Amino acid sequence: MSKFIKYLSYILLGLAVVITIAFFTNKEGMIDTFLGYAYLLFGVAIVLALGLPLLQMIGNPKSIKKVIYSLILVVVVVGLAYMLASGDPLTTTLDKEPTASTLKITDTGLIITYLLFFVSITAIVAGGVINMVKNR
Repeated sequence: MSKFIKYLSYILLGLAVVITIAFFTNKEGMIDTFLGYAYLLFGVAIVLALGLPLLQMIGNPKSIKKVIYSLILVVVVVGLAYMLASGDPLTTTLDKEPTASTLKITDTGLIITYLLFFVSITAIVAGGVINMVKNR
């Protein structure tokens, strides 16, 4: 690990500890700071998650085809989950009832979560079975 990354990790860890301690000593006053720090880290993660693969693709143009296939697969899975989502109203005790589009998007997220859970469990079991067959 380079020295820059090492020191950056220590600085971010220290900052997170200080903000967390401040949050628990003064909850009302630190909520905005805590959320702001979380949003900042989330934004940096999104920029890096999108930017670094783009830099890698510039260096290796053959990988663009794999990325496009992956994006098409993601769009198909999300589209299928959206079509399967019912968006039926729920009986809740909320002050503000969710709209039909909010319920549809929530159902879509749940279907994608279930699908990814099923795929991950299947991959774990299939990987174990394949290893047992190969090592026989």
